[in-house]
Amino acid sequence: MCVASQAAYYEEPEFGEYRDIMQFRLTYEGPLKPSFNNSRNTDNKHSIRKAFHPQLRQLWETVPTLRALSVIPQRERMGNFSSRVPLGAKEESVLEYLANNRPLNDYRFAPLVTEDLELWCGLDVLFLRIGAPGRVLKSGDIDNRIKTLLDALKRPNQVSDLGSKYIPPSPSETPFFVLLDDDSLVAKLSVETDTMLEPLVGGIPAETDARLVITVTVKPMHQTPDNFTFGW
Repeated sequence: MCVASQAAYYEEPEFGEYRDIMQFRLTYEGPLKPSFNNSRNTDNKHSIRKAFHPQLRQLWETVPTLRALSVIPQRERMGNFSSRVPLGAKEESVLEYLANNRPLNDYRFAPLVTEDLELWCGLDVLFLRIGAPGRVLKSGDIDNRIKTLLDALKRPNQVSDLGSKYIPPSPSETPFFVLLDDDSLVAKLSVETDTMLEPLVGGIPAETDARLVITVTVKPMHQTPDNFTFGW
């Protein structure tokens, strides 16, 4: 007997044209609350965003493709970024360019999947939660909880998105790494839900508890000198 439920939300046909080069997994354990029009749920979203930040920072520090973007000046890449560097301007790496051009109060956000690099991504989510198998899909509640997840994966656009009480970033959160510049860059989304058989550590189990494993596949929209190492 299968107790899991699957939902393929969408996939852009062109997304399958490029060979997979970069694939990794993000994980999260904790509350995943639904988002409604009258409840933007910013505290939960930013808490989840903060849980993904150290994982993405580790990715930038260890994967050769991303490490190169952290050290090689834009002009030396001979791609789209080189044309954006004015003569006489201070050289900066692609990572510095991304973060310096996405400030929000004290934060500098560094997204991986951006139009600057002409990248998009696919998300395959394993969503373990409290409750009977399939109940979340049937109730439609999963849509609002996945909306919270997508908002947490992307760069916030206004200070109010950083939670009801503003807290400046710590030194380890400068720059602050996020997956998406915008959720429009998600070219594929699929979700598999199942029952969480082991409760989260600490506290009394709640209906909003979730254990997530997110498989991220990053591909180029179009091959450029800036993104050719991500796929072809």
